[in-house]
Amino acid sequence: MRNLLLAIALLLSACGGKSAPALGPQVWEDVQFVVETRPSPPTPGMTEFLVIATNRNHTQAHDLLVSLRVDDGGEWKQAIQDGFVGVYRRALPLRDVAHDVLYVQVHKKGGGDGYLQFPLAQALPDATITAH
Repeated sequence: MRNLLLAIALLLSACGGKSAPALGPQVWEDVQFVVETRPSPPTPGMTEFLVIATNRNHTQAHDLLVSLRVDDGGEWKQAIQDGFVGVYRRALPLRDVAHDVLYVQVHKKGGGDGYLQFPLAQALPDATITAH
């Protein structure tokens, strides 16, 4: 019975398909940022954003305050730090995924401020991403 359950678990994990598309990476002050969305790809309505921050030495950047907004002139909403693993979460409403942009404000404790922009269209299935 135990072997059967193990075999079923392995088969189900193989059916997972492709991983979720990520926005980025972008770098600010030696910290690399990648954004994932839930659902993925993003759809109109409430969408959870996971901002994943990694230091140059591949450690988690957990000393940040991260705020998000989708409207360029909207109010910043502070993301919730998910432990000390360099992941920051926040749900925001989306209207037009093909044209919306996720704006990320970063404040490093004891350091400066930075701003990043992630166009959401690059996470859509038919998006073409060009290398810079």
